[in-house]
Amino acid sequence: MRKSGKSQMKLLIQQQNRLLEQQNKLLAKLTQHRKAPRPDYAVPELLDGEQIFVDNLFRDEIRDGFFIPSRLKRLWNVQINMLVELDRICKKHGIRYFAIGGTLLGAVRHKGFIPWDDDLDVIMFRPDYEKFKIAAEEELKNHPHYKMWYWYNHRLETDPEDDDPSIMELPFVSKEQRDEHPLWAPFFPLLRMLDKRTTYFQDERTNIHYATWVDIFCLDPCPPFDDEKTLRTFQVGRRILGAIAIPERMTEDLKAGITMAISRDKLVEILKYPFRKKAMLLEEFLAETFTQTPYVCEFPYCTIKNFDYTYKTKCFENVIYLPFEKIKIPCPAEYEEVLTDRYGDWHELPTKKQKHAEDFTVEIPYEEFFKQIR
Repeated sequence: MRKSGKSQMKLLIQQQNRLLEQQNKLLAKLTQHRKAPRPDYAVPELLDGEQIFVDNLFRDEIRDGFFIPSRLKRLWNVQINMLVELDRICKKHGIRYFAIGGTLLGAVRHKGFIPWDDDLDVIMFRPDYEKFKIAAEEELKNHPHYKMWYWYNHRLETDPEDDDPSIMELPFVSKEQRDEHPLWAPFFPLLRMLDKRTTYFQDERTNIHYATWVDIFCLDPCPPFDDEKTLRTFQVGRRILGAIAIPERMTEDLKAGITMAISRDKLVEILKYPFRKKAMLLEEFLAETFTQTPYVCEFPYCTIKNFDYTYKTKCFENVIYLPFEKIKIPCPAEYEEVLTDRYGDWHELPTKKQKHAEDFTVEIPYEEFFKQIR
Protein backbone atom coordinates (compact mmCIF):
# COMPACT_ATOMS: atom_id res chain seq x y z
CA MET A 1 0.00 0.00 0.00
CA ARG A 2 1.47 3.33 -1.09
CA LYS A 3 2.04 6.00 1.51
CA SER A 4 0.20 9.28 1.05
CA GLY A 5 2.09 12.32 -0.20
CA LYS A 6 1.85 13.86 3.26
CA SER A 7 3.38 10.74 4.90
CA GLN A 8 6.21 10.66 2.36
CA MET A 9 6.90 14.35 2.97
CA LYS A 10 7.01 13.73 6.73
CA LEU A 11 9.52 10.88 6.29
CA LEU A 12 11.71 13.03 4.04
CA ILE A 13 11.70 15.86 6.59
CA GLN A 14 12.60 13.44 9.39
CA GLN A 15 15.45 12.03 7.29
CA GLN A 16 16.63 15.57 6.46
CA ASN A 17 16.60 16.51 10.14
CA ARG A 18 18.68 13.44 11.05
CA LEU A 19 21.28 14.35 8.42
CA LEU A 20 21.35 17.96 9.55
CA GLU A 21 21.78 16.91 13.19
CA GLN A 22 24.76 14.75 12.16
CA GLN A 23 26.20 17.73 10.29
CA ASN A 24 25.80 19.96 13.37
CA LYS A 25 27.59 17.39 15.54
CA LEU A 26 30.48 17.23 13.09
CA LEU A 27 30.70 21.04 13.03
CA ALA A 28 30.70 21.11 16.84
CA LYS A 29 33.55 18.57 16.98
CA LEU A 30 35.51 20.60 14.43
CA THR A 31 35.07 23.71 16.57
CA GLN A 32 36.23 21.87 19.72
CA HIS A 33 39.43 20.61 18.02
CA ARG A 34 40.36 23.95 16.53
CA LYS A 35 43.00 25.46 18.81
CA ALA A 36 42.67 29.01 17.50
CA PRO A 37 40.32 30.91 15.20
CA ARG A 38 41.34 31.30 11.60
CA PRO A 39 43.47 34.42 11.05
CA ASP A 40 40.86 35.94 8.72
CA TYR A 41 37.96 35.40 11.14
CA ALA A 42 37.16 38.21 13.58
CA VAL A 43 34.77 37.29 16.41
CA PRO A 44 32.11 40.03 16.77
CA GLU A 45 32.12 41.88 20.04
CA LEU A 46 29.40 41.48 22.64
CA LEU A 47 27.50 44.53 23.83
CA ASP A 48 28.65 46.08 27.06
CA GLY A 49 27.63 43.81 29.95
CA GLU A 50 26.08 41.21 27.62
CA GLN A 51 26.36 37.59 28.74
CA ILE A 52 26.21 34.60 26.38
CA PHE A 53 23.00 32.57 26.71
CA VAL A 54 22.87 30.96 23.23
CA ASP A 55 25.12 28.09 22.12
CA ASN A 56 27.50 28.72 19.20
CA LEU A 57 26.46 32.36 19.27
CA PHE A 58 28.63 33.43 16.33
CA ARG A 59 27.92 30.41 14.11
CA ASP A 60 25.18 29.76 11.57
CA GLU A 61 23.42 26.47 12.23
CA ILE A 62 20.51 24.23 11.32
CA ARG A 63 17.81 23.50 13.91
CA ASP A 64 14.90 21.18 13.19
CA GLY A 65 15.55 21.58 9.49
CA PHE A 66 15.58 25.39 9.58
CA PHE A 67 18.62 27.53 8.83
CA ILE A 68 19.47 29.98 11.63
CA PRO A 69 21.97 32.72 10.75
CA SER A 70 24.31 33.84 13.50
CA ARG A 71 22.90 37.38 13.32
CA LEU A 72 19.49 36.03 14.41
CA LYS A 73 21.15 34.24 17.32
CA ARG A 74 22.78 37.56 18.26
CA LEU A 75 19.29 39.07 18.41
CA TRP A 76 18.13 36.17 20.61
CA ASN A 77 21.05 36.63 22.96
CA VAL A 78 20.34 40.35 23.44
CA GLN A 79 16.69 39.51 24.19
CA ILE A 80 17.57 36.84 26.75
CA ASN A 81 19.85 39.36 28.49
CA MET A 82 16.81 41.65 28.76
CA LEU A 83 14.70 38.78 30.06
CA VAL A 84 17.29 38.12 32.77
CA GLU A 85 16.96 41.77 33.86
CA LEU A 86 13.16 41.52 33.78
CA ASP A 87 13.42 38.39 35.92
CA ARG A 88 15.65 40.23 38.42
CA ILE A 89 13.09 43.04 38.76
CA CYS A 90 10.21 40.59 39.17
CA LYS A 91 11.98 38.54 41.85
CA LYS A 92 13.00 41.67 43.75
CA HIS A 93 9.41 42.99 43.82
CA GLY A 94 7.54 39.69 44.22
CA ILE A 95 5.97 39.77 40.74
CA ARG A 96 4.84 36.59 38.99
CA TYR A 97 5.22 36.20 35.23
CA PHE A 98 5.06 33.35 32.72
CA ALA A 99 6.38 32.62 29.25
CA ILE A 100 3.53 32.76 26.74
CA GLY A 101 2.93 32.45 22.99
CA GLY A 102 5.93 31.52 20.87
CA THR A 103 8.29 31.72 23.84
CA LEU A 104 6.29 29.11 25.78
CA LEU A 105 6.03 26.94 22.67
CA GLY A 106 9.76 27.29 22.13
CA ALA A 107 10.55 26.27 25.71
CA VAL A 108 8.33 23.19 25.52
CA ARG A 109 9.03 22.02 21.97
CA HIS A 110 12.58 23.29 21.31
CA LYS A 111 14.09 24.02 24.75
CA GLY A 112 14.81 27.48 23.38
CA PHE A 113 13.68 29.79 20.61
CA ILE A 114 11.48 28.50 17.82
CA PRO A 115 13.94 28.46 14.89
CA TRP A 116 12.17 31.32 13.09
CA ASP A 117 11.10 33.38 16.11
CA ASP A 118 12.47 36.88 16.67
CA ASP A 119 11.16 38.06 20.04
CA LEU A 120 10.30 37.00 23.59
CA ASP A 121 6.78 37.02 25.07
CA VAL A 122 5.85 36.96 28.75
CA ILE A 123 2.53 37.50 30.50
CA MET A 124 1.32 38.58 33.96
CA PHE A 125 -1.99 38.76 35.78
CA ARG A 126 -3.31 42.35 35.87
CA PRO A 127 -2.26 43.08 39.51
CA ASP A 128 1.31 41.93 38.78
CA TYR A 129 1.30 43.84 35.48
CA GLU A 130 0.34 47.07 37.27
CA LYS A 131 2.96 46.43 39.94
CA PHE A 132 5.58 45.76 37.28
CA LYS A 133 4.92 49.08 35.54
CA ILE A 134 5.87 50.96 38.71
CA ALA A 135 8.81 48.70 39.61
CA ALA A 136 10.33 48.72 36.11
CA GLU A 137 10.10 52.50 35.87
CA GLU A 138 12.02 52.84 39.13
CA GLU A 139 14.56 50.10 38.42
CA LEU A 140 15.38 51.22 34.87
CA LYS A 141 15.27 55.01 35.25
CA ASN A 142 19.08 55.20 35.36
CA HIS A 143 19.83 52.11 33.29
CA PRO A 144 22.36 52.86 30.53
CA HIS A 145 20.76 50.56 27.93
CA TYR A 146 17.25 49.39 28.85
CA LYS A 147 14.03 51.36 28.92
CA MET A 148 10.30 50.67 29.00
CA TRP A 149 7.77 51.45 26.28
CA TYR A 150 4.14 51.84 27.39
CA TRP A 151 1.36 51.52 24.84
CA TYR A 152 -0.69 54.26 26.48
CA ASN A 153 2.11 56.76 25.77
CA HIS A 154 1.61 56.19 22.07
CA ARG A 155 0.48 59.08 19.85
CA LEU A 156 -1.82 58.94 16.82
CA GLU A 157 -1.85 61.43 13.96
CA THR A 158 -5.46 62.18 14.89
CA ASP A 159 -4.56 62.98 18.50
CA PRO A 160 -5.22 66.67 19.25
CA GLU A 161 -2.79 66.70 22.17
CA ASP A 162 0.45 68.63 21.73
CA ASP A 163 2.56 65.73 22.96
CA ASP A 164 6.24 65.62 23.74
CA PRO A 165 8.00 65.25 20.34
CA SER A 166 10.01 62.32 21.72
CA ILE A 167 6.81 60.27 21.62
CA MET A 168 7.07 60.27 17.83
CA GLU A 169 9.98 57.81 17.96
CA LEU A 170 7.53 55.18 19.24
CA PRO A 171 5.78 52.62 17.01
CA PHE A 172 3.16 54.13 14.75
CA VAL A 173 0.77 52.92 12.04
CA SER A 174 -0.63 55.68 9.84
CA LYS A 175 -4.30 55.86 8.86
CA GLU A 176 -3.33 55.16 5.23
CA GLN A 177 -1.64 51.92 6.25
CA ARG A 178 -4.64 50.89 8.36
CA ASP A 179 -6.97 51.55 5.42
CA GLU A 180 -4.79 49.32 3.24
CA HIS A 181 -4.42 46.63 5.94
CA PRO A 182 -7.68 46.46 7.96
CA LEU A 183 -6.30 43.92 10.47
CA TRP A 184 -3.47 46.20 11.55
CA ALA A 185 -4.06 48.11 14.77
CA PRO A 186 -2.75 51.67 15.25
CA PHE A 187 -1.06 50.56 18.45
CA PHE A 188 0.07 47.51 20.39
CA PRO A 189 -1.73 47.19 23.76
CA LEU A 190 1.17 45.90 25.82
CA LEU A 191 4.41 46.87 27.53
CA ARG A 192 7.85 46.40 26.03
CA MET A 193 11.33 46.42 27.50
CA LEU A 194 13.77 47.81 24.91
CA ASP A 195 17.54 47.69 24.48
CA LYS A 196 18.40 51.17 23.16
CA ARG A 197 21.63 49.92 21.54
CA THR A 198 19.73 47.99 18.87
CA THR A 199 17.48 48.69 15.87
CA TYR A 200 14.44 46.78 14.63
CA PHE A 201 11.96 47.21 11.76
CA GLN A 202 8.69 45.26 11.91
CA ASP A 203 7.64 43.53 8.66
CA GLU A 204 5.96 45.81 6.10
CA ARG A 205 5.17 48.52 8.65
CA THR A 206 8.46 50.26 8.01
CA ASN A 207 7.63 53.24 10.21
CA ILE A 208 7.04 50.99 13.20
CA HIS A 209 10.53 50.82 14.46
CA TYR A 210 12.64 51.16 17.50
CA ALA A 211 14.89 48.86 19.50
CA THR A 212 14.77 45.10 20.03
CA TRP A 213 12.25 44.20 22.72
CA VAL A 214 10.68 41.76 25.16
CA ASP A 215 6.86 41.82 24.96
CA ILE A 216 4.94 41.94 28.25
CA PHE A 217 1.26 40.96 27.99
CA CYS A 218 -1.51 40.99 30.61
CA LEU A 219 -4.17 38.51 31.77
CA ASP A 220 -7.66 39.89 32.50
CA PRO A 221 -10.99 38.20 33.31
CA CYS A 222 -13.11 36.95 30.42
CA PRO A 223 -16.38 34.99 29.92
CA PRO A 224 -17.97 32.71 30.85
CA PHE A 225 -18.59 34.38 34.19
CA ASP A 226 -20.50 33.19 37.24
CA ASP A 227 -22.40 36.46 37.73
CA GLU A 228 -23.95 39.28 35.70
CA LYS A 229 -21.95 42.04 37.40
CA THR A 230 -18.60 40.67 36.18
CA LEU A 231 -20.01 40.19 32.69
CA ARG A 232 -21.22 43.79 32.62
CA THR A 233 -17.79 45.01 33.76
CA PHE A 234 -16.18 43.03 30.92
CA GLN A 235 -18.59 44.57 28.40
CA VAL A 236 -17.86 48.10 29.65
CA GLY A 237 -14.12 47.46 29.22
CA ARG A 238 -14.74 46.18 25.71
CA ARG A 239 -16.61 49.38 24.81
CA ILE A 240 -13.80 51.56 26.17
CA LEU A 241 -11.29 49.58 24.13
CA GLY A 242 -13.58 49.93 21.12
CA ALA A 243 -13.52 53.71 21.56
CA ILE A 244 -9.72 53.51 21.33
CA ALA A 245 -9.19 50.96 18.55
CA ILE A 246 -12.33 51.23 16.38
CA PRO A 247 -13.93 54.63 17.18
CA GLU A 248 -15.72 54.74 13.82
CA ARG A 249 -17.58 51.50 14.58
CA MET A 250 -18.49 52.71 18.09
CA THR A 251 -19.91 55.91 16.57
CA GLU A 252 -21.98 53.84 14.12
CA ASP A 253 -23.31 51.68 16.98
CA LEU A 254 -24.35 54.83 18.84
CA LYS A 255 -26.19 56.16 15.78
CA ALA A 256 -27.89 52.79 15.30
CA GLY A 257 -29.19 52.88 18.87
CA ILE A 258 -27.48 49.63 19.86
CA THR A 259 -27.75 48.87 23.57
CA MET A 260 -24.49 49.48 25.43
CA ALA A 261 -23.16 48.25 28.76
CA ILE A 262 -21.89 51.79 29.24
CA SER A 263 -24.11 54.91 29.18
CA ARG A 264 -24.37 56.54 25.78
CA ASP A 265 -23.38 59.96 27.16
CA LYS A 266 -20.26 58.50 28.77
CA LEU A 267 -19.23 56.72 25.55
CA VAL A 268 -19.72 59.93 23.54
CA GLU A 269 -17.51 61.72 26.06
CA ILE A 270 -14.80 59.02 25.89
CA LEU A 271 -14.79 59.08 22.08
CA LYS A 272 -13.75 62.73 22.22
CA TYR A 273 -10.71 62.01 24.41
CA PRO A 274 -7.23 61.97 22.81
CA PHE A 275 -5.68 58.54 22.43
CA ARG A 276 -3.49 58.67 25.52
CA LYS A 277 -6.34 59.65 27.84
CA LYS A 278 -8.56 56.86 26.49
CA ALA A 279 -5.77 54.29 26.80
CA MET A 280 -4.95 55.27 30.39
CA LEU A 281 -8.66 55.21 31.24
CA LEU A 282 -8.86 51.60 30.04
CA GLU A 283 -5.77 50.57 32.05
CA GLU A 284 -7.21 52.18 35.19
CA PHE A 285 -10.63 50.60 34.65
CA LEU A 286 -9.23 47.09 34.17
CA ALA A 287 -6.96 47.47 37.21
CA GLU A 288 -9.77 48.71 39.48
CA THR A 289 -12.25 46.03 38.41
CA PHE A 290 -9.91 43.02 38.29
CA THR A 291 -11.27 39.97 40.10
CA GLN A 292 -10.46 36.25 40.15
CA THR A 293 -12.48 34.37 37.52
CA PRO A 294 -12.36 30.83 36.07
CA TYR A 295 -11.11 32.14 32.71
CA VAL A 296 -8.63 34.83 31.71
CA CYS A 297 -7.63 36.36 28.39
CA GLU A 298 -5.34 38.78 26.61
CA PHE A 299 -8.09 41.39 26.70
CA PRO A 300 -7.42 43.53 23.60
CA TYR A 301 -6.83 40.54 21.32
CA CYS A 302 -9.80 38.62 22.65
CA THR A 303 -12.28 41.51 22.40
CA ILE A 304 -11.19 43.52 19.34
CA LYS A 305 -9.13 41.23 17.14
CA ASN A 306 -11.36 38.21 17.84
CA PHE A 307 -8.38 35.94 18.49
CA ASP A 308 -9.31 33.27 21.00
CA TYR A 309 -6.48 34.05 23.40
CA THR A 310 -8.39 32.73 26.41
CA TYR A 311 -7.15 30.31 29.04
CA LYS A 312 -8.28 28.58 32.23
CA THR A 313 -7.04 30.50 35.27
CA LYS A 314 -6.07 27.24 36.99
CA CYS A 315 -3.42 26.66 34.30
CA PHE A 316 -1.46 29.58 35.80
CA GLU A 317 -1.88 28.71 39.48
CA ASN A 318 1.55 27.06 39.62
CA VAL A 319 4.83 27.75 37.85
CA ILE A 320 7.35 25.33 36.39
CA TYR A 321 10.82 26.31 35.16
CA LEU A 322 11.72 24.90 31.74
CA PRO A 323 15.05 25.02 29.86
CA PHE A 324 15.33 27.85 27.34
CA GLU A 325 18.68 28.05 25.53
CA LYS A 326 21.16 28.30 28.46
CA ILE A 327 18.71 29.49 31.13
CA LYS A 328 15.42 28.31 32.64
CA ILE A 329 12.25 30.39 32.37
CA PRO A 330 8.97 30.36 34.34
CA CYS A 331 6.08 28.68 32.51
CA PRO A 332 2.50 27.84 33.54
CA ALA A 333 2.58 24.38 35.14
CA GLU A 334 -0.25 23.22 32.87
CA TYR A 335 1.56 24.46 29.77
CA GLU A 336 0.20 21.74 27.48
CA GLU A 337 -3.36 22.96 27.97
CA VAL A 338 -2.30 26.58 27.53
CA LEU A 339 -0.55 25.76 24.24
CA THR A 340 -3.51 23.72 23.00
CA ASP A 341 -5.89 26.59 23.79
CA ARG A 342 -3.60 28.95 21.88
CA TYR A 343 -2.45 26.86 18.90
CA GLY A 344 -4.50 23.67 18.69
CA ASP A 345 -2.11 20.86 17.65
CA TRP A 346 1.25 22.42 18.51
CA HIS A 347 3.40 19.26 18.57
CA GLU A 348 4.08 19.01 14.84
CA LEU A 349 6.66 21.29 13.21
CA PRO A 350 5.40 23.11 10.11
CA THR A 351 6.79 21.79 6.84
CA LYS A 352 6.75 25.23 5.20
CA LYS A 353 9.75 27.51 5.69
CA GLN A 354 8.87 30.27 8.16
CA LYS A 355 9.79 33.92 7.78
CA HIS A 356 12.55 35.37 9.95
CA ALA A 357 12.86 38.94 11.03
CA GLU A 358 15.14 40.53 8.46
CA ASP A 359 15.61 44.19 9.30
CA PHE A 360 17.41 44.41 12.60
CA THR A 361 20.84 45.06 14.02
CA VAL A 362 22.33 44.74 17.49
CA GLU A 363 25.23 46.99 16.52
CA ILE A 364 23.60 50.38 15.84
CA PRO A 365 21.38 52.25 18.37
CA TYR A 366 17.95 52.88 16.85
CA GLU A 367 18.00 56.63 17.50
CA GLU A 368 21.29 56.93 15.60
CA PHE A 369 20.10 54.64 12.82
CA PHE A 370 16.87 56.48 12.10
CA LYS A 371 18.58 59.86 12.38
CA GLN A 372 20.83 58.76 9.51
CA ILE A 373 18.08 57.42 7.24
CA ARG A 374 15.84 60.47 7.74
